[in-house]
Amino acid sequence: MDKSTKKAKTTEKRNEQADDICFTIMPFGGYFDDYYQKIYSPAIEAAGLTPRRADDIFRTGTIINDIWEYTKKAKIILADLTDRNANVLYELGLAHALAKPVILLAETMEDIPFDLRSLRIIEYNKNLPNRGDLLREKIKTYIRETLKSPLKAVLPTFIEHRFSQS
Repeated sequence: MDKSTKKAKTTEKRNEQADDICFTIMPFGGYFDDYYQKIYSPAIEAAGLTPRRADDIFRTGTIINDIWEYTKKAKIILADLTDRNANVLYELGLAHALAKPVILLAETMEDIPFDLRSLRIIEYNKNLPNRGDLLREKIKTYIRETLKSPLKAVLPTFIEHRFSQS
């Protein structure tokens, strides 16, 4: 087993046991992967949570099962809605149905479906020279504030439904 595979398995095992997960739902590939590694993950860690993304999972099986498990486990969901990715919107629906606190971000408000535009959204400009520093700081701040009052980051409709099922 090479060094990187061993590190990945150790990281996965440690993160599987972590209670303080921030599950990031976002498109994969291109600059998105760079953002996750250099901006989102460091911001999440700086806020005291363990970053996870669906492609961090190194096992066989159905990916939607893993997404469902991490969505249920996560303390907070970070959702990048840039490009209106159908998978991201589906996963956001799962998070909302579970009454999870969600932090939304997008490159532009045009990426935000009408029904979500009344929510607070972190907008970012990938063309700014210091975009990474600004976005990293905003995400860290939003996570810390959300951890203080998680129910304020959940739509009231979903809170009512969640507690009426108990």
